[in-house]
Parts: sequence; structure tokens; C-alpha cells
Amino acid sequence: MASEAGTQGFEQFGLASGAPGLDYCISGAEPYLLDSINRNDVICLLLGDIASEARYDDEQLAAHTFKGETLAFHPKGSRMWINALEVRQRFIAFRCQDTLLEPMCERGAAALRRNGNVDNIAAAAIQHLVRYARRKVAGTGRLDPWEAQCVGTLACLETVRALERPAPRKIALSDTQFARMEEFIAANLAENLTCPQIAGALDLPVRAVVDGVKGRTGYSLYRFVVDKRVEAAATLLRDTDLPISDIAFGCGFSSQQHMTSVFAERLGVTPMRLRKGAGSRPSA
Repeated sequence: MASEAGTQGFEQFGLASGAPGLDYCISGAEPYLLDSINRNDVICLLLGDIASEARYDDEQLAAHTFKGETLAFHPKGSRMWINALEVRQRFIAFRCQDTLLEPMCERGAAALRRNGNVDNIAAAAIQHLVRYARRKVAGTGRLDPWEAQCVGTLACLETVRALERPAPRKIALSDTQFARMEEFIAANLAENLTCPQIAGALDLPVRAVVDGVKGRTGYSLYRFVVDKRVEAAATLLRDTDLPISDIAFGCGFSSQQHMTSVFAERLGVTPMRLRKGAGSRPSA
């Protein structure tokens, strides 16, 4: 059996044959270094958390936690360097040959590999599979041939199912909807605005508005509304002589102190200093 290239491949854990086209190994519960170029697709069943430093292919080295009760997929031809610093549970790695994986893939194994290295693949079925495997290896530290075949095949199937699942469609607000939302917020800044109120004004589900604002601005709907309050208050501070307390309540802040706190956080200046720094009010 040919092992992966690298100074410390999966062979360090003792590879065994699980089924035609499937080899597997079970790591120890102590820190390890894994340096490997994968000659086959590798699917790892994480029995518990593993805190590590990791680098895939040409990526930068970074701290990474492999979460327990998940799967990791490492495609054929990929390079991995993983320095496991804290190993709370073992992993079981299955090396899958094309003869095993290809028939499971609706769009082919090559399409699956285009996802690159994917960690922390989670699902209820994966969680149950990990818990079963964890019980089986708790005593002997190994799987019998039939168990290895079943667990490895199911791990492959769940990985394919997860990676071939269409990405969730991003919900977008049209330019018209976004403009209507801005108008509604501006007209109701003094009110205690809620997400359902804003969504109702657009006749859209709350999730569509929340996700739409996040997609367009990168901010939460809450942050977006607060920023609008700050913008409106800053304009009134510069362009009017209204008392600061009136401006605070008129723009939806719970108090002048609340507005001062938000201004200091967002603008790095208090309302009073902003007003003084604005100079005299422009003439009409």
C-alpha cells in the first residue's frame, strides 16, 4: 500500500484495509504532526476537538480547531501541514480510492475536489456516526473489518451529501426595496424601531430584510439603524441650534447620555465636541 508523501503522513498511525478501495487509520490521543500530500481523497471523522496550527496548500499557517463530531475532507492532490497541539479525542481517517468515491458522487469526484480542503462538516447524521465510532474504538482502539467498511462508507456518503448540497441562496434587497427601507427608517427614527416593523413596511419576511441588509452593507440591521441615527443626529448638531437632548430623543436615542456613548464609540467624539467643531451654522 503506497503511503502519502511527506515527512509525517497518515502511515504514522498504522494504516489498515477497511474495504475494497478504502484504507483507514486511527490516530492516538496525543499531539502529532501531520505533513502529507494526499494521493487519495481523505475523509476524517473527528471524534473530539483538536486544537492545531494548520496550513493547506499555499495558504498561510493559522490557528485552527477541528471540531468534534464533524467530518473533514482533504481532496486528492492537496497538501496539508497540521501540528495538533491539543488532542481531546482521536480521529479516524479514511483514504478513498476513485473506485469507491466516484459512484457516490452525482457530479463526479473531480467536482467534489474543487471544494478544496473542507473542515468541520456538520450534520445530525454525522454526529450519530461519530458517536457510534467513538464507542467502538473506546476499548480496543480499532475497528473490526465490517465496522470499518460500514463506518468508512457512511463517512464517504455523508461527505458527498454535504459537499454536493447547493449553497443557500443569498437573499438580496433590490435597489427599490433598499431605498424604501431607508426612507421608512428616516421617517421613523424617533420611534423604537423593530425588525418586524421594518420588514412589515416592505411587506417582506424579517429574514429577507435582515439577510438583505447584511448582504448589501456587511452590517446587521441593528447596526444599520444605529448608524442612521448617528448620521441624522450629526447633521442636526452641525446645522441647527436644537438642544442636544431634543436631538437625542428626536433621533431615537433613549437619552442624551446614550447618544453621547454611541457617538464616542462610532465617531470618537461627543455630540458637544462635534457641534463646537462644526463652527457657526451655515446661513439659509
